[in-house]
Amino acid sequence: MRWRGAWAVAQLTGVIVSTLIWILVAGFSPGLLAATVGVGVLFLIGRSSRVGLWWRFAARPATPFEERRVLAAVVPIASMRGRRQPRVWLASRPAGRATVMPTATDLLVSRALLQQIVIGEIRHDQVCVRVSQAAGREPVDHSRLVAAVGVYCSPWLVIETVVASFGLVARGAPVLSLSWKGRWLILAVALADSAQAGHWPAFLGLTAAGLLAATTPHFRRRWEATLRRLEDRRVVADGLAPVLASMIRRQRRGLADEERAEALELRASASRSVADYAMGGQSDAR
Repeated sequence: MRWRGAWAVAQLTGVIVSTLIWILVAGFSPGLLAATVGVGVLFLIGRSSRVGLWWRFAARPATPFEERRVLAAVVPIASMRGRRQPRVWLASRPAGRATVMPTATDLLVSRALLQQIVIGEIRHDQVCVRVSQAAGREPVDHSRLVAAVGVYCSPWLVIETVVASFGLVARGAPVLSLSWKGRWLILAVALADSAQAGHWPAFLGLTAAGLLAATTPHFRRRWEATLRRLEDRRVVADGLAPVLASMIRRQRRGLADEERAEALELRASASRSVADYAMGGQSDAR
């Protein structure tokens, strides 16, 4: 599956906005820019080291007891048995996920999931689904290009965080909510005013900003759907599609979730049919 195209398009706004900000920083303080570049390079070099994992996820190596319980839960995943068992880490800040695989040999487990495993609140096949999903996203999480662009777009990440916070506040304040919803009207008035005054650079800049603001949510949803497909493909390959389908149905939210669950079951059925056919062919050959 080619995920890089969907990822690249989703980064377009962040790259453009961050480039403008870095140009301003370079003009006002070249020393600050150089220091920032140095920190970014160090982060990229050590992002998968022990210090890097601590910085990114507040992760530490699991104790022998914690590691035994996690590895016992993922035994059904054939690709993680024996010498292919991953190193287990306990993450206090796992980026909103239960499991993360920053490399093919490192498995980060959230504190909440570990507690569920230890006290038996979650079945082992459900743990396997979570780990399999993390393995499906490992090519993205381990990509140097993705990490480099993430560091480069850190100014855009700050802006997104501020805008998201403003949106939450605006929902609780009628005046702010009205002004937030009316931003497109304000943009239209500004475009009309720029065109009438003949300020074409401003007109082009506002047009580009409007296009980016309108298309960014769509491209972001497309990228999130691509990540789900990567996870689902690995879950199917590990023979856990029926388990994930039942997990989705238990927390079903809409038609899209039902469609996803049905697609997982169909893919699992197709995989079994191919395996049965192959086994039958081998028996006939004997």
